[in-house]
Amino acid sequence: MLGLSTVQLLVIDHAGLSVDSRQLRYFLAIVTFANFRLAAKNSGISQPGLSRQIMSLEAELGGPLFNRNSRKITLTPIGECFLPYARRAVKELEQGQHAIKELIRPDKGEICVAALHSVNTYLLPSLLASFRDQYPQTQLRLSSLGSERITKVLLDRLVDLAIVMGPVTAPELVSIPLYEEELVFLVPANHPLTRLDNVHLIDIAPYPQIIFRDGYAMNTTVNQLFAEIDCVVDVAVELNTLEAFKETVRQGVGVALLPITAVQNIPSDLVSLRVKEPKLTRKVELICRRDNYQIPVVAAFADLVAKRLPFIYSQFIQNSADRSSFKENVIPLELVAQ
Repeated sequence: MLGLSTVQLLVIDHAGLSVDSRQLRYFLAIVTFANFRLAAKNSGISQPGLSRQIMSLEAELGGPLFNRNSRKITLTPIGECFLPYARRAVKELEQGQHAIKELIRPDKGEICVAALHSVNTYLLPSLLASFRDQYPQTQLRLSSLGSERITKVLLDRLVDLAIVMGPVTAPELVSIPLYEEELVFLVPANHPLTRLDNVHLIDIAPYPQIIFRDGYAMNTTVNQLFAEIDCVVDVAVELNTLEAFKETVRQGVGVALLPITAVQNIPSDLVSLRVKEPKLTRKVELICRRDNYQIPVVAAFADLVAKRLPFIYSQFIQNSADRSSFKENVIPLELVAQ
């Protein structure tokens, strides 16, 4: 990283002036000591070198900054005029450098993440706990959105990282596969579909569907799946929260296609049905901008997500206490995380 001694402050007017920040410091040193020799010594530069820098600055500004015809150096009217601006500029540069040093501290910073509702609700909390133990001075901001909206806020640089339903096709983004997740249908426990030995998508198509709102990848998925079997989705209601899905299904409004993480430990009046044909899954990916520079703490969090979230997902499925909420005559639960 460039130090302040090499940073150039550009003072632009109609003539397009360029002033080096070192010149500002030399100028202020002379004001402080009222003596070129002492100012040069304090600034770690030779007196001739200091004189050349000030002469260059005066040439840029269009006139002399100091009266040099007396034993004590004093400011000219141009110098008096320039002094408060030089002080303000140096102060701003110092504050900027301090802010950058705080930003790139490896143990401190703010991380903005946008992720799928199910990921934020069921998987990320345990990872956040371990991350905060390691980086207690970090602040994390999580947003739960649909994949299409997540991609937009990431491209707009409103978040640092995102976890979405793949595949991600935007050329400006880089994706890291995390895991493949089964999709299941949530139905009331007394629904006619629960009496079938094997459930196929064509069996589900006649029933009203509770789907995610437009802008969610799951909305697109449902419509594509039904189109592949030459059926039209009978949309009963569009929602965007997992709890609303569960309650609306419970009330008998319709059935809903949901990620398997969202239907763990559901009450006895709801049942999750695995579809035998076709196999319903989604790919979950970590994405970031291709041209993005990540501060150390963000890079550390991204690395932790890439390494740990697949395991957390697998363990979450394996350790689910309510396996009886799934219809046992379809896919065994232990195969889900494979």
